[in-house]
Amino acid sequence: MQGMNKINKGLSEINNKLKDGLIFCRKAYRILEYAQRSEEGIKAVRLQKGKINKFIKEVLPISRYVQMKYCPGRQINVMWIDGNQSYDAYLLSSGYLVEAGEVPREQFIEVTTAVHQNDYLCRQYFVEKGHSCGPNGTKMDKKTKEIISKPYIYAYREHADDFAAIIIERIGEKSKINYPENTILLIWCQLNHIFSESEWDYMVDKVKKAQVPNNFREKSLFDSNHRFFTTLYL
Repeated sequence: MQGMNKINKGLSEINNKLKDGLIFCRKAYRILEYAQRSEEGIKAVRLQKGKINKFIKEVLPISRYVQMKYCPGRQINVMWIDGNQSYDAYLLSSGYLVEAGEVPREQFIEVTTAVHQNDYLCRQYFVEKGHSCGPNGTKMDKKTKEIISKPYIYAYREHADDFAAIIIERIGEKSKINYPENTILLIWCQLNHIFSESEWDYMVDKVKKAQVPNNFREKSLFDSNHRFFTTLYL
């Protein structure tokens, strides 16, 4: 319980407060460290339930974005907002990239998660059994309500094709919502298979070619393991 109290306190320290982006990242990763120091926190992270859910699906992706975009020509202040507004964070940038008109001074971030519909069953099965197969081979028995997890063999780039379709669906759903001008769509990709760099590029190319109508000037995609990060512009 003490660990969860530290997590809640850490979240209150960054909620609705404009902070330098690197300080924001440091505080966010410290919260994650708190969670990993107790069985209760680790379980909460794996199940993505309760207050930790917003931290995982909003604060950590925002931190990842700030780390990738903070540079000598662009200093970023960020404010995460835990509320019901149509975005998750406010960015205030400064530096010569802003002065040159390359980056808007004010931006907003909307975070969305691209994930297989059975991913939650994999995580629950892992917590209960200590292991799990991928979401394509995991399902719940409708009669017994028991989770069944079996290996699934993908054909060639089937995993990349499937995940491209998930991302395309998320962009389409978010495009139905009205956002402030200069809103960035940040897509956290919870990949359900190991991706090589070429497979990631192939998947991103499929998303680009789909040309889903949207008003996001910038769409950034990254994976759970922080290996890949790609930004698409209008």
